[in-house]
Amino acid sequence: MKLKGKVKSGKTAGELFINSWFIVSFAVTVFLIVLLAWNLVRSNEMIKSFEDQELAIQRVSGELLQYTKSLEMAANMAAATGDLKWEIEYHDYRERLNTLFDQIPELISTPEAQAEINDIEGYREELDAIEYEVLELVARGERSAASDLLAGWIYTRNQLSIILATENLADIMNDHINQRLAAEQQLTAALLWILSACIAILFVSWLVTVRIWRTNLKNKQQKDEEIKYLSYHDSLTGLYNRAYLEEKMVNDDQENKLPISIIMIDFNGLKMINDTYGHSVGDEMLVSGANLLRRACRDTDILARWGGDEFVVLLPHTSEKDADAISERIINKCRSTYDDALPISMSVGSATKDKPGQDLEDYLKQAEDQMYTHKLSEGSSARNATSNALLKTLSDCSHETSEHAMRIKNISLRAAGRLELLDTEIERLILLATLHDIGMINVPEGIFVKRENLTNKEWEIIRKHPETGYRIASATKEFSNVAKEILYHHENWDGSGYPAGLKANEIPYLARIIKIADAIEVMSSGRPYKKAMTLEQIIDEIKDCSGRQFDPELVPIFVEILEEESLIEDIINK
Repeated sequence: MKLKGKVKSGKTAGELFINSWFIVSFAVTVFLIVLLAWNLVRSNEMIKSFEDQELAIQRVSGELLQYTKSLEMAANMAAATGDLKWEIEYHDYRERLNTLFDQIPELISTPEAQAEINDIEGYREELDAIEYEVLELVARGERSAASDLLAGWIYTRNQLSIILATENLADIMNDHINQRLAAEQQLTAALLWILSACIAILFVSWLVTVRIWRTNLKNKQQKDEEIKYLSYHDSLTGLYNRAYLEEKMVNDDQENKLPISIIMIDFNGLKMINDTYGHSVGDEMLVSGANLLRRACRDTDILARWGGDEFVVLLPHTSEKDADAISERIINKCRSTYDDALPISMSVGSATKDKPGQDLEDYLKQAEDQMYTHKLSEGSSARNATSNALLKTLSDCSHETSEHAMRIKNISLRAAGRLELLDTEIERLILLATLHDIGMINVPEGIFVKRENLTNKEWEIIRKHPETGYRIASATKEFSNVAKEILYHHENWDGSGYPAGLKANEIPYLARIIKIADAIEVMSSGRPYKKAMTLEQIIDEIKDCSGRQFDPELVPIFVEILEEESLIEDIINK
């Protein structure tokens, strides 16, 4: 049989976060790697550019000195030869020098470099003035005067100044490039360090992410296994559940698995235990019963909780004889197993399929029918065993409880003789005297022995015992005929009692008898919180409560019984 529902799975918030973090970290990592590659390329290009600039500076410095020398040479040759063609050469070199000056700011433009360029241009202007004058003297034929100008201190000084300024300019330009190169290298190193740190952090994050992924995957697998386990197991007992067994019956209903036996088991008295002690104790009994079945069955047997208090065992390759042996073993273990002094009782039925043809479900029905037959034949003794265990537990809770019931029975029987009750009614009255306080089994033991007056909360607990007793008696066939009397034995004639507030003849007759007998026993025996009363005080109290608590027609009967004896002990103990 297929499961009717499917477990829906979805990503948790943690899984969504991990997936998002992985995508983001992957994108960041790729971006940083691309940025690192770009920076390396850019840095290489920048360094190459600086190297090119350095070569250009060296070239410019060399050309600047060369053109300065060429101008000097052209002027000297003109003065020496008187040939004016050198004037053309001079102007050509001067034009080249001007072009060179225009190129220098493109290479570097700093205040220091500009100051050196201005000095060179100033020196060059003074040299130009002298050299132009030399060319004019040569043109007039005054070659000797031209030579004197060229050999003069002013001309020589300016030439030396240009040389020194040019060298300073080259040094300034080289220093500037070296500074920029160093800064670029530092920037590149810092960026590399940052990128390396980021990549290291991302690498660690990835390791953590992978670990979290693995943990989540493991948790998901465990959760899937838990879901699968819960879908095929009973949460209380840990046995297989009905859904699993139905699928297994379909899968194992094959000829190669024959003979196949089925055992159906029903937990006896569970309703009484639930009504008496509560469902938590009933659940404990079911767990104990499941453990008993585990011990009784073989490892190869498939044991399942069919539902409520029913269990089924599927036994592949098991003959009818072997199935009967296992059933007998289950019954024998029940007889020797108790849970908190309560007997574990089970009804068992089995059926065996030894040839193909009918569906396995038909044999399950046969096992169920046999189980109910066994339940009918053994049910009474099982219920009695449970009931006796309950009464023993009640007696253990309070030593006086069994004596209390006996004394009430004695008083009630005296009244029954005078009231001419039928034998069947007397039997019910005796049973009621024994069971009327069976609901006290759920009252904490401390309340029974408390010497102080009971609190309101403790009285509330006490007042619930008739309803508990009613549920216990109703769950047992042998006790059900006094269930109503147990429920109403604390009702008052005027309607002021509990739990239903019945009055007068609405209250069952036997409950009215037990009401007075119970009051006499309590007044005569006393309680930890209340002293015992004398015979005269009891008689006065019974008369005083006639028509209020007690049936006014029954009170004279009990007063008559009380007045016949001189000692209350003689009344309640005979």
